[in-house]
Amino acid sequence: MEPPVGGDHNPVWQNCNGDVYTAPIENEHAVHALEHGAVWVTYNAKAAKADVAALAEKVRRTPYTLMSPVADQKDPIMLSAWAHQRSVSGAKDPNVDKFLAEFVQGAQTPEPGAACTGGVDR
Repeated sequence: MEPPVGGDHNPVWQNCNGDVYTAPIENEHAVHALEHGAVWVTYNAKAAKADVAALAEKVRRTPYTLMSPVADQKDPIMLSAWAHQRSVSGAKDPNVDKFLAEFVQGAQTPEPGAACTGGVDR
């Protein structure tokens, strides 16, 4: 599954305190952030620039989220949490807010309350 929603991960997490990355990040760092209860917003080249910009603003305002491009994912915009994933049609899709509400520090989180800062920031 690309992007992954669990499994092998690096001992150091990707910073996920509303962090927006404009270059790809290592899956193994992002998966560790998911283990901490983060939601990873990803997009590929088919995503509309306006949607990417709007989602970036939402991520910046939302603790326990991160965003980055993932070139080889199946859909233009995807949301991932530990063991959960959803494709959305764009930034205004109501499923964006529903997914964030359910999965940011949600019941699926293996390590609730673990840090989303002090990890990898590139």
